[in-house]
Amino acid sequence: MSITQLAVVGAGLMGGGIALDAARHGLAVKVHDSRPDGVAGLRERAAGVYARWVRNGRMRPEEAEAALARLLPAPALSDLADADLIIEAVFEDLAVKRDLLATLAPHLGADTVVATNTSALEVKALSAGFGFADRFLGLHYFSPAEVSPLVEVVRADTTSQATLARALDFLSATRRTPLPCLDRPGFAINRFFCPYYNEATRLLEEGVAGPADVDGVARDRLGAAAGPFAVMNLIRPAVAAHAMANLSRLGPFYEPSTALRAQAERGMDWPVGDSRPGADLDAVEQRLLGALALPAVELAAEGVADPDAVDRGAVLALKFSAGPFALMRRYAAETVERAVASLCLRDGHPLPRASLAAQG
Repeated sequence: MSITQLAVVGAGLMGGGIALDAARHGLAVKVHDSRPDGVAGLRERAAGVYARWVRNGRMRPEEAEAALARLLPAPALSDLADADLIIEAVFEDLAVKRDLLATLAPHLGADTVVATNTSALEVKALSAGFGFADRFLGLHYFSPAEVSPLVEVVRADTTSQATLARALDFLSATRRTPLPCLDRPGFAINRFFCPYYNEATRLLEEGVAGPADVDGVARDRLGAAAGPFAVMNLIRPAVAAHAMANLSRLGPFYEPSTALRAQAERGMDWPVGDSRPGADLDAVEQRLLGALALPAVELAAEGVADPDAVDRGAVLALKFSAGPFALMRRYAAETVERAVASLCLRDGHPLPRASLAAQG
């Protein structure tokens, strides 16, 4: 059963991006937002995006007009009853999302697939106790959702195979690249990306290097398009700290640093231009490498996602020149082993049982 009628709950940055892109690909999209002007604001935003795409040659004027016409307001949740797929993209909070799902439940069609755009919450915890748990999964888009091609497809142990197949068909129709993964903290991409930027803040905290030094190593030696401090400023330090905190149950290595928590509380950007005289760039390289390798090896050992797919996802979503597994292959196995072991020893974190040499 194909997805022809999409509904999106939440017309903000992520939900709006999902909606305007799906409309561009020919789907009728009903949009519900709790704010009185939410959908009107989205239509204004969509008109601007489509106009830019027309100027860039990505759309024809008549295609832009048709896409805008496919974005339809849904004042009440009951207006979504005929949707084939509903994607919720409301505030990243378990209680807020479950309250929405409880309110939405009476209005769901018998075959409606429901997806959450959560970046960190457990998918099973969101759907627990609802009668539609078999039709529920995670579709984690990356920002900006209308541009970034990668979508993590998160299957809880209650998600049916039919639901997964319909979600994959939808992503194919909207020309997105799926990254299937299990319902584990951080899923696939944030599982290694959050510890990587968390380690950057530890380096700053310990006086090893400044933000400019760390970002430079990330770009010049590890092949990142932008360094971790620059990226945290884009996503906001508070959001970065929240995402890292969601991984803390995985072990002591995954605890947010004191510096990251403090920066989130201050609500300030990192001073990305600051460097430290005498910064140890080799130490920065080793620790960033270890912070990417340790969670990557763990997620592979747990079967969270296919390593090759994770590497593709890192390139597509994070603009890395190589994902963590490909990056490990650039270094001698002993170098990777040493980098990981030093972090585990520091934090009292268990050494991975899987062979790092085999992963690299």
